[in-house]
Amino acid sequence: MPRLLDFFRPVFLLGLELDVAIRQDQARAQQPVSEMQQEALALLEQGRREAMAAGYPPEPLESASFALVAWLDEILARAPSWSARATSLQVQRFNSNNAHSEFFHHLSALQAEDGELREIYWLALAHGFTGQYYFETGDSGELGKLKAMHARQLPLPPLDLATLARDHLTPQPYAAAVPAGPREPERRERSMLRAGGALALLLPLLGMLWWLLAGSRDTPSTLAQQVNQRLQTYTCADLSASVSAAGAAEVRGFVASPEDIQRVRSEISALPGVKSTDVDLALRVWPHCEVVAMLKPYQARNRARQYGLGLQVQGARDGRLREGDLVLVQVTQPGFDGHLWVDYYTADGSVLHFNAGRQSRRLAARERIELGHDIPSSWLVSPPFGTVLVTALASPLPFSDNVDRPPFELASDYLLRLRESLSANKDPDRLVAEFEFFATAER
Repeated sequence: MPRLLDFFRPVFLLGLELDVAIRQDQARAQQPVSEMQQEALALLEQGRREAMAAGYPPEPLESASFALVAWLDEILARAPSWSARATSLQVQRFNSNNAHSEFFHHLSALQAEDGELREIYWLALAHGFTGQYYFETGDSGELGKLKAMHARQLPLPPLDLATLARDHLTPQPYAAAVPAGPREPERRERSMLRAGGALALLLPLLGMLWWLLAGSRDTPSTLAQQVNQRLQTYTCADLSASVSAAGAAEVRGFVASPEDIQRVRSEISALPGVKSTDVDLALRVWPHCEVVAMLKPYQARNRARQYGLGLQVQGARDGRLREGDLVLVQVTQPGFDGHLWVDYYTADGSVLHFNAGRQSRRLAARERIELGHDIPSSWLVSPPFGTVLVTALASPLPFSDNVDRPPFELASDYLLRLRESLSANKDPDRLVAEFEFFATAER
């Protein structure tokens, strides 16, 4: 079975390619940062999908993606076309500006059984990620200690160049006498320094060559694969396509902006071989698009295994809530005893936590509860109107990491914490989700 690294090898290869191009001021480094970012995100999403298809759970894939995005952001920040107005990958993908410190928080939380995930983090460090240790030079500080400590815990420990001279690599008679060294110690030292310098310059190129030989990017062979690969470049989106033998492309899913809808139509229509397009997309603005992308695997588990987590908003007529309405949410516990966590994402990027400040009560299997009767008047449906999202999470274990959240906050302050809470759940096989969209309007 391939390792986790194998699925993200093209991302590492791209990062090394861009790093060399930027350092050497090659023509590749002059292209817009946004194009490099789109290429990176497409490869990242491709790796995630292939790994999930191979049976990897979503939690380590999210963590690996975070590590790679942090590393790529440091590389792209050195590109000539980078500007302060550019939106980093970590903001686009995780809505975070703290990857420089969160990277090490995630790294320190890895357990002994997380060897394949640790390999991703270690390679990011080995290929130049510094994060909060940007002020250190060499490996004599804390960053060097972290590299060495985690290298010892890798499934395949890396070679130590400093010990190659004394490592027994072949079953030769090492007891034989070692030939005498050169008579001029200074000359020998100068030669070693020159050789070491040459080796240091060659190492990045050797690394790139190894990646090329060990695994190359898959080239889409069919028109449908080409279309779907292009769709993977859209951030905060969930898109899929089918293409008929006659070249008719049908695209379904959602994107984060009206501009992206038009872009999908024009880009897919422009692909060689596409004769006609049928693009029917929903609009899911941020943070809704990120929340859906985060919870979709858990919703799929709830439905595929028929756990029965149910969600219904009382008073919503034809999917609409009117100004002044209470947001009353009826939730059905899945077919196991456990706990619920319910959120309401407004149209302006805020989130209301129905469970915040409450003692988590363990519910019986299939028990039904109703939330929202005791909410303050400020929680009534009010402007700005638009699309809102209600989500429910269920787990045999309490959502203790979330209970200290304020009842109302910006989604940007909450989503990374939610992502970490999902990844840290100790019973991931029964962690499930359900969500529904509604429209709010004036009365």
